[in-house]
Amino acid sequence: MEDLQGLLNPMLYVTLLQNKTYPGTEELGHPCYYISTPRPEDNITVGGKLITWDCAAGNYCIGPGNSIPCTAGFLCPANTAQPVYCCAGYYCSENGSELSLCPEGHFCEIGSIQPSPCHKLASCPPGSSALSSYRVVLILLILLGGFLLLFQVKRKIDTIKIAKYKKLFNDHKLQSEMKLEPVSRTFDIEFTNLGLILPSGIEIVKGVSGKLSKHRTCAIMGPSGAGKTTFVSLLTGKVKKTSGTVKVNGVEEPLEKYRKLIGYVPQEDVMLRELTVREILVNRGISGGQRKRVNIGMELVAEPSILFLDEPTSGLDSTTSFELCTLLKNIAHQQGLTIAAIIHSPSDQAFRQFDDFLLLSKGGRVIYSGERDKALNYFENLGFVCPPDESPPDFMLKIASEKVQPVNRKFSTSDLPNVWNNYSSGQINDPTLNLPGSHITIEVHCEKSSVKIIQKFKNFLSNYLTIFLQLFRDVIDYFNDVMTEFSSFLRTTFFFWERDPIRETPNGFTSYVLLFKRACLQLYRNRGQFFFDTSLHIACGTFVSLTASNVNYVGRPPRELCIVTPYAVIPYCLLSLDLVQTCSVFFALGSTFSGITACTTFGYEKVVYWRETSAGMKSLPYFLAKFTADIPRIINASTMFSMAFIVFYSYQALFVEIYVIALLSYSCAWTMGYFLSIIVKKEQMALIGTGFALAWSLVLSGKNPELVAVNSSDTYKFVKWLWKVSAPRWVVEALYLKEIGPRKWYEIHNEPLNFTYAFEHYEDCLINLGFIAYGWAVISFCAMKLVNRKKLK
Repeated sequence: MEDLQGLLNPMLYVTLLQNKTYPGTEELGHPCYYISTPRPEDNITVGGKLITWDCAAGNYCIGPGNSIPCTAGFLCPANTAQPVYCCAGYYCSENGSELSLCPEGHFCEIGSIQPSPCHKLASCPPGSSALSSYRVVLILLILLGGFLLLFQVKRKIDTIKIAKYKKLFNDHKLQSEMKLEPVSRTFDIEFTNLGLILPSGIEIVKGVSGKLSKHRTCAIMGPSGAGKTTFVSLLTGKVKKTSGTVKVNGVEEPLEKYRKLIGYVPQEDVMLRELTVREILVNRGISGGQRKRVNIGMELVAEPSILFLDEPTSGLDSTTSFELCTLLKNIAHQQGLTIAAIIHSPSDQAFRQFDDFLLLSKGGRVIYSGERDKALNYFENLGFVCPPDESPPDFMLKIASEKVQPVNRKFSTSDLPNVWNNYSSGQINDPTLNLPGSHITIEVHCEKSSVKIIQKFKNFLSNYLTIFLQLFRDVIDYFNDVMTEFSSFLRTTFFFWERDPIRETPNGFTSYVLLFKRACLQLYRNRGQFFFDTSLHIACGTFVSLTASNVNYVGRPPRELCIVTPYAVIPYCLLSLDLVQTCSVFFALGSTFSGITACTTFGYEKVVYWRETSAGMKSLPYFLAKFTADIPRIINASTMFSMAFIVFYSYQALFVEIYVIALLSYSCAWTMGYFLSIIVKKEQMALIGTGFALAWSLVLSGKNPELVAVNSSDTYKFVKWLWKVSAPRWVVEALYLKEIGPRKWYEIHNEPLNFTYAFEHYEDCLINLGFIAYGWAVISFCAMKLVNRKKLK
């Protein structure tokens, strides 16, 4: 019984095994150890008996007469009791019988059966267990220096060009030959009783009538909230009017029909700040009045026949405002344009440059519309006397704001819309007669009664039903607008014989070329952003490389060894130590995050896009031009990320394979960034982009939850398609396959791979990434066309 207890005592068995140094490795400075059977020289006895047994090289013998062949990746010299992993810095023969030092120019990870070659930029002395790619840092610095040099050379060339343009600009002979050519089509616009009532019942604009004539300029004024901008939006069709008519050259038709001949200068200086004045004007670092002039010039180069301006003099001094108004007057008189400008508190000099004047009171009603030089006389006849020390435009603005009362007190300032209606209808001698005072009371009373009835009706149906009906109507109008534009796109794009009856504009290819040149100029001018983005890609690649510096794949021990381990350890013993997938997840996360957050292609110029599209610019050439101009950025980003990734990470795949995966990953991330920058505000882009990258790269990468669970569990039954369209999921598998393939562990090449991966899936991974990038690009373009449609009008 005691002999049996001694035989089954594991502690006794452990004392029989010896940890010995492989011959010759200690002298090399990299000792490698193996587990030896009891040897006679060890003098190990049990019960007074010498214990020893032999084992042939390439085998291991757990006990006497129990010889098991050694598998690849393990070290089994002669007289081995248990196999050990081939030591890092060495490589073993396939049967584990021999151990050799890793030669120079190669590295050998733990379990290597052949040395892995180092790339030319790595330093691998004899006995290397990992890559030392610090020379890559030098290459990255050289590339950054090269980019900086190219920018400096281009800046020098631009300086020479600018000097030439300045010389031409200062040529008085050329200036004397400059002449404004008249436009080919002119327009007289008449509007009658224009009105807008919101769904809530609030009336924004009411009964606005007047005329805008060719060869003339019109100043539109009124207090804040008088509906000046709303009136222009109603007139141009940007906002759908609820009442009134518009006649163009005597024919009743919507003015938006001629939108390609209409220029609109917004209040903000909407332009691409990266471009020079000339480049902005040719394609379609200034301040103040210069920006205002360029803002106007952006519309004038398109040769419009009608020009609307929203407060062009805001933020300018009186001298600059006068010059700007004089410029508008000259353009209208010499070219025949119809010009209307919303202005606020202009100087008297600037105000005198306008031919006509439209003054709105509170509530969006007209109190004067006609020739500008007759306006002050009209109000003086009504009893409004302008003080000598006050400018006429400011005084009339006070009248519209109801801050001034007439001297004779026959009527109130609030009656001015009715006074103007009497005057414009022919009651010239005394327009204050027969004001509808009693009628007003009845009308108000009727409106109150109507409100009560409507309120009862709303209460009966509930507010939710009202909201639903309004929403339903908005949806119908939205889809009707989309289908109308789509049908117009098909007619003018695929049926080339159907030409635009209003104006011939450049075809899609010409627009693409011009927009592509402009996009390239933007990228070149934004040098600071370029170097910041490049630094971001390098930083992300470096962080991922540091995180993955100790990542490796260690094959599982032989089954014969695992079954004699303690029972609780057996399940873990039969598993390989596979951290390559984790490294691939970090790779996908880094490339997706830096790709999304660095993509500001559309987010920072949405206002410019809205302005140009409302003027007739085609969206598809614009999108394709911006995407094409971004291709060098994508290539540069993936190059920098890939090179930084290999600085600390000892990769087994070819660098070109890593680069191709990074390039496709960046392409997907870039188009994801397009989508986000289009649908969210630029201030929220960084935060939402980070969350977006984390969601796709961590949750939908196949790491956790695992793909096995996703494909088999009913929990993910209706959302498993998300993993199929997840770019990081395919990036992880593609990189895993290329990193795991060169390793020679038995289970890699003789059994199914972990995580449901397979070597024959590699090409499918790359194809799927290409389709996903294309899909995000299509979704981004659709979002560009479908989101904020009111701002595209």
